[in-house]
Amino acid sequence: MKRYIFMLIALASLSAGCKKFLDQPIIGRQNTDNYFKTEADCQAAVIACYFGTHSDQWYELDRSQMMGDALSDDAFKGNSIPGDQSLFGDIARYHFDATNEWFGFRWSYLWKGVGNCNFAIEGISTSTIDNAVKQRLIAEAKFLRAYCYFELVKSFGGVPLVLNVPDPQAVLSVTRSSKEECFAQIVKDLSDAAAVLPERAAQGADQLGRATKGAANAYLAKTYLFTENWAQAQKYADQVIASGQYSLEPSFSNVWSVRNKNGVESIFEFQYNADQTFNLGTALTTLTRSRADGGWGFDTPSSHLEQAFLKENDPRLKWTIIKQGDNVGAPTPNFDYSHYDTKLSENESGRISRKFYLAPADRPANELSHAPLNIIQMRYADLLLIDAEAAYRNGNEVVALKSLNMVRERANRLNPGAVLPRSSSGTQLLNDIWLERRLELAMEGHRYYDLVRQHRLVQVIKDFYTYNNSTSTDPYDKGNPKGADVAEKHNLFPIPQQDIDLSKGVLKQNPGF
Repeated sequence: MKRYIFMLIALASLSAGCKKFLDQPIIGRQNTDNYFKTEADCQAAVIACYFGTHSDQWYELDRSQMMGDALSDDAFKGNSIPGDQSLFGDIARYHFDATNEWFGFRWSYLWKGVGNCNFAIEGISTSTIDNAVKQRLIAEAKFLRAYCYFELVKSFGGVPLVLNVPDPQAVLSVTRSSKEECFAQIVKDLSDAAAVLPERAAQGADQLGRATKGAANAYLAKTYLFTENWAQAQKYADQVIASGQYSLEPSFSNVWSVRNKNGVESIFEFQYNADQTFNLGTALTTLTRSRADGGWGFDTPSSHLEQAFLKENDPRLKWTIIKQGDNVGAPTPNFDYSHYDTKLSENESGRISRKFYLAPADRPANELSHAPLNIIQMRYADLLLIDAEAAYRNGNEVVALKSLNMVRERANRLNPGAVLPRSSSGTQLLNDIWLERRLELAMEGHRYYDLVRQHRLVQVIKDFYTYNNSTSTDPYDKGNPKGADVAEKHNLFPIPQQDIDLSKGVLKQNPGF
């Protein structure tokens, strides 16, 4: 699936028809009054949902992918230039409030995604196209709406439930629903989608990347994990496992390879390419790379994360972190990749993330917003660890160990004998599962949200502060003050103040902000 469809479908303009300006026709806007007449119209509307769900500029949703790392003990803001994206630095150090624009962008672009999905669902429902095609397209749009709401709720808590195309003014008076009500709607959309969508094996090559039954069931498992409905979380995780549609990549080193798009482990990932005419690529490869190597230097891994790998003698470290001086390739006339330079003068930790790293041969022209690396949102290893955690909570420690050790066995192939199977039980088994999530999924944007749902964010970040300022001997990030001001309010993001103001106070702020 390629992101070539461009539709101007902002929530505030959905009810507006085309107007004349200086008696000239408006170019580039679809007339919604006579749209959805053909299958091509309906397909385009759904592709616009995919396009809008992750957006096409670095400042829209690309950059907020880094929040899950930078708000945790896994990473820092990274770029240490004081005036460069200082508001991201405020987030990483827990100094943020409701005026921070990073929250505003995350909020508004996820809502744009919801609006696109509502527009598609309503329009396609009235179309006269083949019913099987109609139902599949509606199911895709419902899956994507559920995805957007899941991202909103895990970040902001309960949000307004808008499930149609409202009047632009009326939408400003919609109050926040509870978190429970929002998760119930997410479950409904995902269940509706799972009942209709095909399994991955039934997709043609040109359909790879589109939502599947497995993706919907995997997100059901994750939704139930976040709501602590352990029985349902295990049920849906087990369904995905039993489907046989997915497997772990033989080597951990290949999971994030730009040459392995939609691999056997991928359950849902955003599709990108290097087309030079439009912004069809991700910016994350540029945002997270060393400034000495043409990047912007954000979201740098911490020595605390590195120590977690070293303590376990875990070879996944090499494929997660690039550290000052590491060998990642042959020298070139312009850069010595055999002794990587993280540009210590402008880097908080002397490290960068390897998962979004592109070797020089894989970097396209105009790499910012053109990098072809797909961004994985759900993969089989994550699903197995969801299964392990849910099974543990359900008292099924045998199942929990089986799913946990499947992930560890793959890690062991990098260096046989280094990552042995776990045989723990009780609280130690739960801690082992949580540690495995940290090591396996590091720098993929999960850690902060995991700590929140595990009810241990504040303590972990306080321990991180103690490590940095009392026990660390790391030459690069020792003494970093991050975490000194963490508080319980930081388990949620603030509702953007501009949106509270637009609603004239109908939207209520999260506690503490």
